[in-house]
Amino acid sequence: MSTPQLERLREHCHQLRLYQVENELTARLEQAAKQEISYAEFLDELLALEVGSKAQKHHQMRIAMARFPFQKTLESFDFKFQPSIDPKQIRELTTGRYMESGDNVLFLGPPGVGKSHLAVALGMKACEQGVRTLFSSATALIAMLGKALAEGPTGGTAEDPQPTATFNY
Repeated sequence: MSTPQLERLREHCHQLRLYQVENELTARLEQAAKQEISYAEFLDELLALEVGSKAQKHHQMRIAMARFPFQKTLESFDFKFQPSIDPKQIRELTTGRYMESGDNVLFLGPPGVGKSHLAVALGMKACEQGVRTLFSSATALIAMLGKALAEGPTGGTAEDPQPTATFNY
C-alpha cells in the first residue's frame, strides 16, 4: 500500500477517533495481505479491536470516577472469615438486578468485617456492567446530603445561585 494512501487512512481513523485502529493499521494490513482474508473479515477484526479498546477505556474511566479507596473483588473476599455473610446472596447482588428494580444495598457492621471490601467489589462489578458508580463512606454521604439541603433545589444559596446538577450514580 502506498504511503500517501496509508497516511490518509490513518488521518481518517484519527478524525473518526478510531485510535486503536490507527495505531495498529499498518500491522493489520500486512497481516491481512499475508493471510489473504476477505474484506469483511478484515473489517470485522479491525472494528472488533476498536470496540474492545473503547469498552476497556470506558470501564477504566467508570472505575476512576467511582472514587474507590482501593480495588477489591468478590473472589478475594474470604467468606469463611465472616460466616454471617451469605455468599449466595452477595453473588446475587453481582447480577445488578437490585439496581434495575431501584433497590439499595447498605452494609452495616463494626469496623473490620469487610463492608468496604464488599461495597467496592459490588461497585467494580457494576462498572463492568456499564453502570456509573460512586463510592462514598456514610460520613461523606451525610455531609454531601447536608450540603445539598443547605444549598436548596437550585444547587446554590439564595445569594449565589448555581445551576442544577443531576447525579445518576
